[in-house]
Amino acid sequence: METEVARYLFIGEFDPSLMGLFSSRGEVIWVSSVEEALNQTGNFSLVIIERKDFSPELSRDLSIYYPKTPIIVNGDGDMGEPPPSVRFVPFHRLLTGQISREEKLARTELRVEELRRVHSDAKKMLILLHDNPDPDSIASALGLRTILRRNKQTAVIGHLGENISRPENLAMIELLDIDMEKLNSEDTKGFDSIALVDVQPPYFGDSIPEVDSTIDHHPSVGTYNVRFVEIMTQEGATSTIITEYLRSVQVEISERLATALVYGIKTDTVSLNRDANADDVEAFTFLYPLANLGFLRRIERAEMPSDEIKCFGKALANHWVNDGMFFCWVGKVDREYLLPKMADFGIQAKGVEWSVAFGIVGGSHLVISIRNVGYVKSAGRLVREMFGEMGSAGGHRSAAKAVIPLRNVKKAIKSTSEKRIINWVTEQFLSTAITAAENG
Repeated sequence: METEVARYLFIGEFDPSLMGLFSSRGEVIWVSSVEEALNQTGNFSLVIIERKDFSPELSRDLSIYYPKTPIIVNGDGDMGEPPPSVRFVPFHRLLTGQISREEKLARTELRVEELRRVHSDAKKMLILLHDNPDPDSIASALGLRTILRRNKQTAVIGHLGENISRPENLAMIELLDIDMEKLNSEDTKGFDSIALVDVQPPYFGDSIPEVDSTIDHHPSVGTYNVRFVEIMTQEGATSTIITEYLRSVQVEISERLATALVYGIKTDTVSLNRDANADDVEAFTFLYPLANLGFLRRIERAEMPSDEIKCFGKALANHWVNDGMFFCWVGKVDREYLLPKMADFGIQAKGVEWSVAFGIVGGSHLVISIRNVGYVKSAGRLVREMFGEMGSAGGHRSAAKAVIPLRNVKKAIKSTSEKRIINWVTEQFLSTAITAAENG
C-alpha cells in the first residue's frame, strides 16, 4: 500500500532553508498571495504563512477552503489568542525537530474545535464517568470542562455508581476541590448534551439518553452512533489524550488541573510502568512541573481504615499460586476497589505472570480483577473471551476486570457457594489463560 506524500503550502516570503527543511519531508508548494493559495488543488498536510502576510480574514478563507488542514504562522512574540486551527510558532522552532510536534498539535486543535462545536449549543451539559470513577476519569472530566470553556454550573461532572469510597480518590476530590454529583438514570435526561470520558456508550446500555461525544483509551466496545468519537488505545490513560487537547488549544493549565492529570496518568499506568507509551511520558513530563507535589504526596498516602487493613490480611490468608498464577479470594466486600489493590499486590509475587483477585461486591455481583506482566496475552481480550457474555468484561493488555451478576454465575455453575465460585474461577483461568499464553 502506497504511503500518501506529505504536501506543504507556503504563503509569503520565506527563508530558502525553511522550505528546504520541508522539501525533505514531502512536496512543497510556494505562493506569494492568498489568491494563488485558494487556486491550488488537492489536499495539504500543513499551510504555513509568514507573519506579515497573516490576517484573521486570511485564516478564515483558508479554513473554509482547506477545512481539514492546520495552519501555522511563522512569528515570534505575543500574538494574542489565535483563530481556531491557527498556531503561532517562532521561526527557530520551525527549523528544528519541534515542527513535527507543532504539526501534531495543530492537527489535534482541529479535532478540539470539532469537539467544541458538538457541545456549543448546550446550556447545561453532563460529563459522565463510569460507575466507579478512578483518578484518570475524574482528571479527564476536569480537563474536558476546561477545554470546552465551561464551569461547574454549565458542565456537571457526574457518575451513576455508588458513593466513591477509595481513600486515594476521596483525597483527590477533597484536596483538589473537584465537584462531582452522584446521579441516577432519570437525572441524565435533564441535560442538553452528554459527553463521556474514559468510557463508551455500550457500558451504560439503555440507561442514559443519546450521547454526543466520547473520549477514551480503552478498546472500542460494540457499535454506537456518537457525533464525536476519540478512541486512542495506544495511550496508557485518557488523561494523556486530554493533556494533548489542552496543549493544542494553548490554554493555561492550572496547578489544580495539572495535579489531577499527573495523578490520572500515574495511576492508570502504574507510574509509567504499565501500558505507557511515549505520549504518556511526554504528557507526564510536561505536567509535572505545573503540579502541586505536596498534594500528590497527600493523595497517594491517603489513610486506610483499620477494617480495610483487616480485610487485606484476611484476603492474603486466602491466596494460592498455581502454574505462575496468583489467586486471591477476597470474599464478600462492600468496597470494590479492594480487589484491584489485591490484584496489584499479587502480581509482585515471585514467578507470577498473572494475578487474579475476586470476590462478591455488594452481595449482588462477582467482581474479578486481573493483572499480568504485560508480555503475555492481553488481559482485556482474555477476560472478554471468558466472561463477556455473562456480564461486563474488558480492559487493557496488563489490567482488566469482569463484573458478573450473581444470577448469571448461578446459571453458569448451578451454585453461588463460595467453594464452587472459587473452583470455577480457578479452573477458568488455569485452562483458558495458560492456553492463551502458550498460543501468544
